[in-house]
Amino acid sequence: MIEPFDPGAPGFVDDPYPTYARLRAEDPVHWSERLGAWMATHYADIDAVFRNPTTFSSDRATAKKFKGAPLPMRSISSDGPEHTVVRGAITATLTTKVIESIRPRVATLVDEMLDALAGRDEFDLIADFAYPLPITVIADLFAVPEEDRAQFQEWSGRMARSMDHFYSGMGGGLGEMVQYCARLAAARREHPGDDLITALLGTGELSYEEAIGLCATLIFAGHETTTNLIGNGMLALFRSPDQLQRLRAAGDEPGALRVAVEELLRYDSPAQMLARVVREETELGGKSLHVGDSLLAVIGAGNRDPAGFKDPDDLDVGRSPNPHLGFGVGLHYCVGAALSRREAQVAIPALLDRFPRIRLAGAPAFRNTIVLRGLESLPVAVA
Repeated sequence: MIEPFDPGAPGFVDDPYPTYARLRAEDPVHWSERLGAWMATHYADIDAVFRNPTTFSSDRATAKKFKGAPLPMRSISSDGPEHTVVRGAITATLTTKVIESIRPRVATLVDEMLDALAGRDEFDLIADFAYPLPITVIADLFAVPEEDRAQFQEWSGRMARSMDHFYSGMGGGLGEMVQYCARLAAARREHPGDDLITALLGTGELSYEEAIGLCATLIFAGHETTTNLIGNGMLALFRSPDQLQRLRAAGDEPGALRVAVEELLRYDSPAQMLARVVREETELGGKSLHVGDSLLAVIGAGNRDPAGFKDPDDLDVGRSPNPHLGFGVGLHYCVGAALSRREAQVAIPALLDRFPRIRLAGAPAFRNTIVLRGLESLPVAVA
């Protein structure tokens, strides 16, 4: 008999990968009574799900088990023409030029934060670096006043926890974030500025309410993913000292850094699962799925699938090619991917360069969440 998936099992949050390996081997499309959803764990199945939004919809409000108020129409989770409009508005706003233009600002912020840590023997890599860096970057892009930024940490923590309730509506901090963005948007409508809220309002593609909802989503996604990428990535490097040394030896060579960051995204993905809703009768992995069924594409499992990657449980900062699923695939590819990559490509080598002896100084603590995988704390020593 197949052992059912239990997200509350001892040790799962600290290391979910043995559980994923068991599911891949025993029941790659697994029905979880606990979650009320199918779980796809094979790389090929997950890739197929992401590439077929007609059958596997991102609109969670269409699920049989959906409860609560739905996200605004034409949110980032919508499908079809609505999603095309949202994606177009984001692309027009968060352009490659904008992403590249913030690199100097990111480098300056990194230097300032590392300067502040220079006199300490130990610090918490999450609280003192991996969290404040991306929240400052995204807050700068949206011109959020300095005094309001601390509130984002509470809202974001609640939003991250609420994502484990895949088929609930707006809640868990998102409502408060939307209300806050509504106040910012009202101010920008009166006095436009050189920021992303003004740009979203000015696209002409979104309603006022849709622009506000998208603003809240981007603020959350724009720092949550990056915090987890830096934190999970540094922990992976600490636990693979040969790869840490290999990355140090590469210095600031852009090609090597890009390849390394992709491997960190694969090895311990910031987003472990993405929810989909079955819109057409279909079959996946030999299982019959019905309209309205809930499906979880388990990115963390797919990224460790031997059918997709050689030696998938080994960290290899030179792995290429690396077609990982860390930011999704296809229509709903993560809109903040480029921003997260740029920040990590600047932050991680700067951290290693500034602190040549950086190492673990205690046990890391993961947050008790299963959709977003990130650390609560990561104590390090640098002296």
